[in-house]
Amino acid sequence: MKQFIARSACLFAFSASALACSYHNASPAEVDKLSISKTSFSVSDGPGMVTSLATLKNASADSVRDVMLEVKYFDASHVLIDTVTQSVDELVVPASGEVAFRISDLASRPKEAYASQEIRIVSAEAIKLHRKPSPSVMSQVLDILYSWGPMLLLIGVYIYFIKRANGKDSPQNRMMVLLESQSAHLDAQLRLLERLAVAAEAQASRSGPHAPG
Repeated sequence: MKQFIARSACLFAFSASALACSYHNASPAEVDKLSISKTSFSVSDGPGMVTSLATLKNASADSVRDVMLEVKYFDASHVLIDTVTQSVDELVVPASGEVAFRISDLASRPKEAYASQEIRIVSAEAIKLHRKPSPSVMSQVLDILYSWGPMLLLIGVYIYFIKRANGKDSPQNRMMVLLESQSAHLDAQLRLLERLAVAAEAQASRSGPHAPG
């Protein structure tokens, strides 16, 4: 029983030590490692909506999210005529990856006034992955023993009584031995009675009356 409990505790300890818990920590991203490419824009007719399309490339080792972008629109003389600043909250760019995005807003000038655009990354949030320091092996074993000790003890006691019930000194085995001995004793008595009956018949046949001459 003691060996069973010790082996179970060691198994749980090694399983727990193999798992490393991780968590995320947010911090400002390195904007100089983010770049914009493949830019284009369009202005719709009627109630003018200016829409910019681009791709955000992340060259850092961390994923980024909550990207704040500034878009400047210029006319044919490269004079600033409109600007849009938006936070693309749903945008998440993995480390060393790129993601396309879209920004839309009401146009403040006629469609013909828009000639070019410039997109600047104002800020972003880096998602850093950290690992919690793993506790010592002794503390892990103690925690597991505190948590699983009573259950392991009950399992060990249960196995002990099961083995004892199935052992040689169990009541079931003693009853079987008693029944077998009684059966053997009855068989011996039956054989003895059969021999006595045969002997009595032989004696009666020898001592019977003789026929007259």
